[in-house]
Amino acid sequence: MRKAALVHLKKVRAAMQVACKKAVNSPEEEVVISKVSKSAKVKIASLLEKAEQLLANGEEGEAIKVFIQALSFDDNNVDVLQKLAMLYLQKQMYSAASALFKQLSDLTKDPLHYSNLGFVLYQQSSLEEARDAYQKAVDLDPSRPQRFVSLAQVYRSLSQPQNAIIALTKAIELDGENIEFLLLLTELYAELNNIEEAEIALRNALEKAPENEEALNLLKKLQKEKEDKKSGN
Repeated sequence: MRKAALVHLKKVRAAMQVACKKAVNSPEEEVVISKVSKSAKVKIASLLEKAEQLLANGEEGEAIKVFIQALSFDDNNVDVLQKLAMLYLQKQMYSAASALFKQLSDLTKDPLHYSNLGFVLYQQSSLEEARDAYQKAVDLDPSRPQRFVSLAQVYRSLSQPQNAIIALTKAIELDGENIEFLLLLTELYAELNNIEEAEIALRNALEKAPENEEALNLLKKLQKEKEDKKSGN
């Protein structure tokens, strides 16, 4: 899942900016905020500003301390939780990040939080929990093909290639031009020793990218496996 992880880390910062705006306006978060005093809200805002300045200066460790201090005034503050969870994620502190993304998921029911939860759980080899988190993300928002791919990768790691193919097929339905998705589908069919279906997926990829080196190498490998199968080797 290395390539998917890199893609995830590149996209997650921009996506989180949108999620922050959505989560702040969510009914769950509004209920929590109503229980926080005005003075506490002012203190949290001040601490957030301080933490952002520390991050701008590259003082991530100190920023973490300030975020945690802010949570002492409101342990369900979505804005603080998101920023701290993202910081843990970027620092690859996956155990701490997973706890916060779990809390965020429960608070906001935002598919992005479930997706991030799935990612950090996968990094900790908590495969069944990662599967459940990604499944929740795609149930809530089935419009993001990459989430289906991530779910497929988890199923693959769970040695469930058939389920992986089902998830990946949904991703391809959403983005049929993505060569990487088609190559992954090829690999999954090959793992099931279904050379015919693997070849169909691969030729589909080659129609879209005839010079793709990875696809051409896979084609040679499949052709050899096909010949070996015919000869009984």
